[in-house]
Amino acid sequence: MPRFLVPKRSTPHRVAAIALYKALLSSCSSVAIPDEDRSSLRNAIQNKYRQNRKLQSSYQLGLAFRAGYETLDHLDASAAGNTASTSLLTSLVSTLPRGITRAPPAGRPPSRPPHPSRKLFACLPPEKAVLNVRPYQKVSGPRHVPILCSANGIPFLRLKKPQPESLGRIIRQKSKARIMRFDSRIVLGNYWLPIAEQEDQWDAMMNELGIKSEEGRWVDAVLEADRENMWAYERSLAADRVLARKMQAIVDKETALALQEGEVVIRGRKGRPIRRYTKRK
Repeated sequence: MPRFLVPKRSTPHRVAAIALYKALLSSCSSVAIPDEDRSSLRNAIQNKYRQNRKLQSSYQLGLAFRAGYETLDHLDASAAGNTASTSLLTSLVSTLPRGITRAPPAGRPPSRPPHPSRKLFACLPPEKAVLNVRPYQKVSGPRHVPILCSANGIPFLRLKKPQPESLGRIIRQKSKARIMRFDSRIVLGNYWLPIAEQEDQWDAMMNELGIKSEEGRWVDAVLEADRENMWAYERSLAADRVLARKMQAIVDKETALALQEGEVVIRGRKGRPIRRYTKRK
C-alpha cells in the first residue's frame, strides 16, 4: 500500500478488514460459551474495531490483524468442539475490561422529517420580497439596517442570522450556473476548438479531391457557442450590477432612517468598527 494513501481509503485494506470483521461476528454466534460471555465477546469485537478504524501505522495494523485472525481460529476451533479453545475464550472474556464489553453506542437517530407546512426552500411572495418592501418607513423596535454582502461576486442583503435557506439556495444556484459557464468556455476552447480545426482541415482535403461539403466550417459553430456563452455571462454580470445598485439604495435609505430615529449604525465589527454613523447635531 502506498505511504501517501490512508489505510481506510485503500480498497484492499478495507476489503480485508471488513471480511475479517464479518467472519469474527459470524463465528462468535456459534461458539460454545455461555450466552453472557458470547454477548460480551461480540461487543468487544465491535468496540475494538471502532477503536482501530483510524489506525495508520503498519506495525499497529499488523498486530490488530494478527490478533483478529488468532481469535478467529479459536472461535472456529471452539465451534468444532475443541475444549482448549473454548476455555481460552472463556478466560479471555473474563479478563477483558468492562468498558470494551459494553454494547457499542447506537447510531444517530433518524432526523424527523420537516413539517409539511414548513417550506424551508420556499421564496417569499412578490408582495413580501425584500426589494419590494424595503426600506420600512416605520418599525416597532430598533431598526436593523441590512448589510450588502457578496458571495463570489453575487450580491445579497444580509438581514439576520442564520441565513435563510431560500437565500442560500439562490446563491448556490447562481454560483453553480457561473461555474458551469466557465467550465463550458474551457471545454469549448481546449477540446472542441482543436477538433473543429482538424475537421475543417479534413474538409479542405476532401474539397481538393472533389468531394465538397455544403455545410459551413466547424470552427464557426464552436466560436458561435463560445460567444453565446460569453453573452450569457455578461448578461448575468449586468443583472448582478443592477441588483447591487438596488440593494445599495435600500441600505442607504435604511441608514438615513436609522440616523433620523437616533440609532447608531456600525459597519464592521463592534469591537473594531470600520465606520460608525451617528446623527449630526
